[in-house]
Amino acid sequence: MSVTDGSSKSGYSEKAFSSEPLRLEDLFHVYGIERSHADNVARNALELFDILSSVHGLRPEMRKLVEIAALVHDIGAAKDFENHHKAGRLILLQHPPSEVPERLWPVIYWTAFLHKKRIGNEKLEKLKGKEFGKMPEDLQQLTLRVAALVRLADALDYSRMESRLGKVTFGKRSIRFKIEGQGAVIDADRIEKKGDLWHLLYDTRLEFKPAPKR
Repeated sequence: MSVTDGSSKSGYSEKAFSSEPLRLEDLFHVYGIERSHADNVARNALELFDILSSVHGLRPEMRKLVEIAALVHDIGAAKDFENHHKAGRLILLQHPPSEVPERLWPVIYWTAFLHKKRIGNEKLEKLKGKEFGKMPEDLQQLTLRVAALVRLADALDYSRMESRLGKVTFGKRSIRFKIEGQGAVIDADRIEKKGDLWHLLYDTRLEFKPAPKR
């Protein structure tokens, strides 16, 4: 599993750390990533990437980047569950996945940081004053778009009950998803809340409703 962007050099680095890339499998082993959740979130992220491709505008080659970001988004959970978004960012800053080119490492560790808490305009403005704001503008935008998808994908597995995307209905300025599975009510509510970043970035509103029980 790898992703390329046509560039081997990084235009940005956080100088406080010396990065030592590790393979995904090694990251799973060393940091005790919850495999089933990571796999579910990656699956959800890829489905969302495909369904929403006409809206998010990410190039097809970024699909693998979204998958890898989803697989490692919770890497800090075993170290510091309460602040695993912060712990995860630091871990991935030191040990980014070797399957990702250096220029795109920030997308991975900032997505881990951004996946947990609510995000509004004020939060985005604060980010601009951090190291995030020192990245090239295109890299910032790419990171936010990837994070928006991973937030949705993570929320869809909030109950850990294997919820899945069901019927999708496209409107003029909205897309409605039916959520299927035993945890559909829980996860539909969660994913509505975690759509905050998506709705800051795009005009197309996403709606998530539990599918009727059969």
